Amino acid sequence: MLAGDAEAVQAVRPLLAPLCREEFDCGPVPCALLMKFSVNLFLITLVTGLTEAFHSADGHGLDQRLLQNVLDAGPMASAVSRVKAPKLLARDFTVQAATTDVLKNNRLIAEAARKAGLASPLLDICHALFDETVVQGHGGADMVAVLHALEARTDSARRHGSPDD
Repeated sequence: MLAGDAEAVQAVRPLLAPLCREEFDCGPVPCALLMKFSVNLFLITLVTGLTEAFHSADGHGLDQRLLQNVLDAGPMASAVSRVKAPKLLARDFTVQAATTDVLKNNRLIAEAARKAGLASPLLDICHALFDETVVQGHGGADMVAVLHALEARTDSARRHGSPDD
């Protein structure tokens, strides 16, 4: 993702060609950064939703491997889900994208949204969950470690007899 005046973007393209499958001209600075924020917002909410789906299946006593197979066979399958679902199945929190980095990116995206006057309710709940995950000591784990925050909320709800938001 490139941003800047047309002449600068054209000058950089040949340098990036060996490193990138595609380049996207996003317009003036800081549009490439804001585009990256939009992409990361989708990634954060996608992985959080996938993690919650596995947590839900587990909580209902469903076969999580079957959930993975159903997801892989349907329209919600993605390169991301095909990498993260096996990690969830194995409770493999080996870092690909560290929870602390996801939380930092979440903050930057939220700050940009607030500056632009944009609502970001899904991002906001993800921020809370990733913050809880880091506080619980899982900051160096992969972003699917957000599962720990979901499990802690479930445990708390069960102890107190009320659902957590």
